[in-house]
Amino acid sequence: MLQLVTDSQAATLRPALENLVAEFRQLAGGLVDQLRAGVSPVGDVDGDCPETVWFRDATWYLDPHGQHCRFEDPASGVVVEANIYAPDTVDPYFLLLYAQTSGRHGAVLGACVEGFHDMCRLLDLAGITGG
Repeated sequence: MLQLVTDSQAATLRPALENLVAEFRQLAGGLVDQLRAGVSPVGDVDGDCPETVWFRDATWYLDPHGQHCRFEDPASGVVVEANIYAPDTVDPYFLLLYAQTSGRHGAVLGACVEGFHDMCRLLDLAGITGG
């Protein structure tokens, strides 16, 4: 049986979670803006996408697929999986992946013993929705 993060843990972690979500949304939005700037006005993201974008002093490699794009900075290992059409969307799995690869959100990660399930619960208890 899964032992999910408790209500009291979630309340304690709320500021750290809100910081993580804000950071993720800002980064996802900026990366998607750079992606869109590299696609011709009549182009389609999957077929007419640059291989990389430059953002925040780093080269990010792109892997577009459907409505999402995986952005990865190989120098730092940071991964941002974003919805191309709604970069403010917070997917629990993608947020967890970002937290794991960024190396800056230990408190939230420490509470996510059950990974995706705990991240879902944290977002739900904090009232943070997808977009």
